Amino acid sequence: MIRLNEAALVWADGRLCGTRSQRLDAALQSLLDEGASPLVVDLARVSALDVDAVEALAEAAEDAGHIDLALDLCLPGDRRAVVRDSAELRHAIFQVYPCVV
Repeated sequence: MIRLNEAALVWADGRLCGTRSQRLDAALQSLLDEGASPLVVDLARVSALDVDAVEALAEAAEDAGHIDLALDLCLPGDRRAVVRDSAELRHAIFQVYPCVV
């Protein structure tokens, strides 16, 4: 995680599962509590996500939307998405990761 003034970047690589999903959830919630904006989540080097990682991201997207913020996602294949709720998040994730582990 990197902070620059109000902006924040969270990134991961490899498989995002288990304790890594829990750390992602804690980091995102902390940054949202602080009102970080923009909040960029770089998943471009993530090869697979588990259900817990998707839930953490979906919850963060919902929370961001409630405070008039968004998650800016960097996804594999040079894809980008700006999401403000869990439906938008799931749509963006399942376009890139069709099978969640």
